[in-house]
Amino acid sequence: MLRLILLLCLSSPLWAQQDYTLATGSKPIEFKEIDRLTIVGATGGELRIEAQRNGGKEDERAAGLRRISASGLTDNTGLGLSVTESDGRILVQQVGGDGKAVTVHVPNTASVSVEQSTHRGNDLSVRDFTGELDVSMMYNDVKLKNVRGPTAVSAVYGDVVGTWDAVPTQEIRLHSSYSDVDITLPAATKADVRLSTSYGNMYTDFDIQIKSNMTTAGADDRDRDRERLRDDEECNCEEAGHSGQLTGTINGGGPLLSLTATYDNLYIRKK
Repeated sequence: MLRLILLLCLSSPLWAQQDYTLATGSKPIEFKEIDRLTIVGATGGELRIEAQRNGGKEDERAAGLRRISASGLTDNTGLGLSVTESDGRILVQQVGGDGKAVTVHVPNTASVSVEQSTHRGNDLSVRDFTGELDVSMMYNDVKLKNVRGPTAVSAVYGDVVGTWDAVPTQEIRLHSSYSDVDITLPAATKADVRLSTSYGNMYTDFDIQIKSNMTTAGADDRDRDRERLRDDEECNCEEAGHSGQLTGTINGGGPLLSLTATYDNLYIRKK
């Protein structure tokens, strides 16, 4: 038994959690190009980063050295991340490739933005955060859980999936160009709804009081589709002509709920 405990103690550092803490108060926090990121809202005024070691894959030759990148970044956390402050904002960036899975606890009083434009990494997860959230993702999914502040998410190739246990009280804007937008809300949710899909379908079990809808697009709508997808080289903008747009209310109306899935489906589920 003693031998087993000793072996476990000797092997545990391979999987040990590493932490980094920084007092940030309510300063805006920006995350850029982090491969495996989970964001969790927290009380207090500290940013706390937790990371897991990569099993037995640590580079022994790098012992005692700092990781740097061609873009001029330096790992000043010991977690493969650069954390700097500029113009009153906190910037968190991955240094090099093959990033560790990190969970970042951020103050609920902060505004948070996330940008991920590479093929690397996994989905973004954000949960229990009450501050303002702005996300831009290229290839991976965005998963939201009880995000209660003003929220804007734009994805190109990934799904946007959200679940709220409590009725949202702030504006929500979710957009995916080539994948689904799928959300689950309490039955008592009150919202002003704007739904749009150019080539997909809309599904819900809510009773939506429709104010207006448009199922055939004209020149103005084609121009808007071109503008929205202008940076996507795979977009055949000449085909962007069919559109389904709906404006209405749920339970008499409330904060804006704007959902767009240009080439795929919208799902609004009742919890």
